[in-house]
Amino acid sequence: MRKLSCIATAVCTVALIVSPATAFADCGDPGQDPCTGQVPTVDQIAAIMAELTDPNKPAASKTDIVTPGFSPDEAATIDDHLHRMDGYSLPINFIITNIQPAPNNFAGATMAATGGYYQRSPPGTIALVDQNGHWLLTHGSAKSWLDAIWHNADRRFVSGNSL
Repeated sequence: MRKLSCIATAVCTVALIVSPATAFADCGDPGQDPCTGQVPTVDQIAAIMAELTDPNKPAASKTDIVTPGFSPDEAATIDDHLHRMDGYSLPINFIITNIQPAPNNFAGATMAATGGYYQRSPPGTIALVDQNGHWLLTHGSAKSWLDAIWHNADRRFVSGNSL
């Protein structure tokens, strides 16, 4: 009986490995219609980013613009970095383009940042989610952009002409 159980288990395992998985296509995927739906405005995104980089608002209380909110350790680091940047790299100007709807109440946009002195962050993407009619920046996008802004805040831009 034990040998039969092992054979049955092996056959079931092989059947699971070779059975095709069900694939789901979503809007915007190849062969699917483009995504449609609400998207935030440039002004809404700029306001979210201005609040995100405001050193006078504690990161722990930025849950009204970031989802999920920052952990206590993340908030302490963010506050420290923003306070260090205050006065020479802040405020930051955001160039927001290519706002597109995405599935499940999400939207994406391309954004670049410029600030005081030599602060430059090249274009990259952000993701936002509409929660009850209010656009929030995803936690991953907030952390990525804060890291990029912090990284670039203290580095002098060098163009090819100045080498």
